[in-house]
Amino acid sequence: MDSPIKCVTWNVNSARARYERIAAFLQAHQPDVACLQEVKCTEAVFPFSDLMGLGYQAALFGQRTYNGVAILSREQVSQVDTGLDQEARVIAGTALGVRWINVYVPNGQRVGSSKYQYKLAWLAKLESFLLEQQARHDDFVLLGDFNVILDELDAAHPDAWEGTVLCDPATRGKVEEIRQRLGLVDVLRKHAPGPGIYTWWDYRSRGFEWNDGVRIDHILMTPGLASRSVNAWVDAAERGRERPSDHAPVLARLLLSGHPAT
Repeated sequence: MDSPIKCVTWNVNSARARYERIAAFLQAHQPDVACLQEVKCTEAVFPFSDLMGLGYQAALFGQRTYNGVAILSREQVSQVDTGLDQEARVIAGTALGVRWINVYVPNGQRVGSSKYQYKLAWLAKLESFLLEQQARHDDFVLLGDFNVILDELDAAHPDAWEGTVLCDPATRGKVEEIRQRLGLVDVLRKHAPGPGIYTWWDYRSRGFEWNDGVRIDHILMTPGLASRSVNAWVDAAERGRERPSDHAPVLARLLLSGHPAT
């Protein structure tokens, strides 16, 4: 009998600084797989043992101070692949019979800058990486912080973001090309097609208090897995807690055989 598993993507903005928030979230939601971005630490200081005490195995591609991605799972993460370059922005692994590809896409700073050019080059490398993964794993979940507003529904004030690195035509077009080439389905939009759903709010402008947000954290699935998704949602309440990340977690339920419901 098929039972749902729960997955989450969350840019935690430092696993060490926000460990209490991460632990409380895991205990409250009990996800089967949690993909974290911007963990901002190396293997030497990542809280492996504390997470194990909460029932999670962890695979980490860490980096001091910046970046860093991790996959937490109720079962051991196997067949781990990491990286497109020297920055810790991609980790892929298999858990619960599913291939999980966790990404932290570069922000790009401003259109035309060297960091913007790096973002475009990085997305091209990501496309090649995903094609290689698809050749080895027919179905997969691609999730993480994309630093891309996919369309106008994903911003409270779309005009304010026009011409920025989060929604310029080149980066948005590249992500759309990747989606089309691999047939990826945006499962949050599948289950919640309307506006007003955001995942990031700026600390500096009190964006959360005004709900002036954008949706840049995504869960994309290949069609076979997307057809088995049950629902998807954003835990916006997490953004309003004490000392939060500036991102909210995005969750989805997926029907798989042989795993107990959570």
